[in-house]
Amino acid sequence: MRYRAFTLIELLVVIAVIAILAAILFPVLSQAREKARSVACLSNCRQMGIAVQLYVQDYDETLPTVRMMWPGIPTPLSWLDLIQPYVRTRLLQRCPSDNSPAWNESPPRLSSYGLNAYFDAFHPPYGNHMSPRPMVLAAVAQPAQCVYIAELGERNTKNGMAVKADHFMPMYWGNPPRVVDMMMNDRLWDDATQTPTTLAITRHFGGSNYVFVDGHAKWHRFEQTFQQVRGQPPHVDWYDPMRSTP
Repeated sequence: MRYRAFTLIELLVVIAVIAILAAILFPVLSQAREKARSVACLSNCRQMGIAVQLYVQDYDETLPTVRMMWPGIPTPLSWLDLIQPYVRTRLLQRCPSDNSPAWNESPPRLSSYGLNAYFDAFHPPYGNHMSPRPMVLAAVAQPAQCVYIAELGERNTKNGMAVKADHFMPMYWGNPPRVVDMMMNDRLWDDATQTPTTLAITRHFGGSNYVFVDGHAKWHRFEQTFQQVRGQPPHVDWYDPMRSTP
């Protein structure tokens, strides 16, 4: 009785074919997984946008605040806590693609998503921590083109510190910035790359998910939301709620 077996050359050919197929399929599967994560993140954003809209309706069109320690006043509740009755799950606060190690630290990371501090009652230029002035919906010039919530980065890209805040501060971006504070400007804006240091602006296929004041959520590249020629005011700014230009 004769037995047929693979020759060494045949075995090597089979291994090579499998390796080629794996090299082709693995990136495709990886992209498919990331696409699923991006869609799940966009769903989180959409639900948070709806929750904020419900909160605003219940509180005379007053927008929620962020959590930050200010001298002389009690620490205000985070917008994440204020919209919780409308969300009912903390799972929405984490993007599936967010791999920050700070989730397990003490204090932990609060969320993958941050509120635009232009809307906060305590932050300049429209708020004041000594005399808080809550932002109302009617004050927003273009609700459908004004970013309210954006994805937070895992670490500050300049100093490497973990991002644990519940908000981001675009008033300190740019050159010149809307609000001049040398320490904050340097910490929150990378002038060399013309990008913010605390947002995850390339998390999903080179872009990120954003929630707008009118409640809708959409994927954008960062340069679609903010552009500036050095030395001049931004010619694209989707963050300043009282800015009426594109």
